[in-house]
Amino acid sequence: MATFEFNMEGMEELERDLREAIEEYPEDMRKGLRTIAKDFKESVKDKTPDGKNHRGDASTKMRKKFGIRTRKEGETSIALIYNSSPHFHLVEKGHNVVRGGRVVGFVPGKHMMEKTRNEFQDIIPDRFETLCNQVLRRHDL
Repeated sequence: MATFEFNMEGMEELERDLREAIEEYPEDMRKGLRTIAKDFKESVKDKTPDGKNHRGDASTKMRKKFGIRTRKEGETSIALIYNSSPHFHLVEKGHNVVRGGRVVGFVPGKHMMEKTRNEFQDIIPDRFETLCNQVLRRHDL
C-alpha cells in the first residue's frame, strides 16, 4: 500500500483573496447594473421619436422623460428604466384613432423598448461575465 504526503502552502493568501472578492462582488455588480441600465436608456432614447404630444406641448417630449431607478432587495438588485411621458405607452404599443366617438384608424406602435430589450438580451450576460472576470482578476483568482 502506497502512502502519499503533500504540503500545501499559500492557502491563507487564497482564502484572503476569496474573501475580499466575495465582499467586493455585490457592489461591483450593482455598479455594473447601473452602467448597463444607462446604456439601455440611451439606446431606447435614440429609437424614440421626439415629436410633440397630441396637444402640441413641446415641453413633454418623450426623449427627455426617461429615467432609471435602482433598488436593492436583500442580495438582489433591480434596475427599472421608465418613461414618465403620459402618452409613452401609446407610442410604444400603438393606439386607435378616435374621431367623434368612432374609431377611424389605428396608429401602429414604434416598439422602442421592445426592440432595445431584444438587442440587449445577448449583450447583458456578456457584460456581467466581464464584470465578474474583472473582480476575479483584481484578486489574482
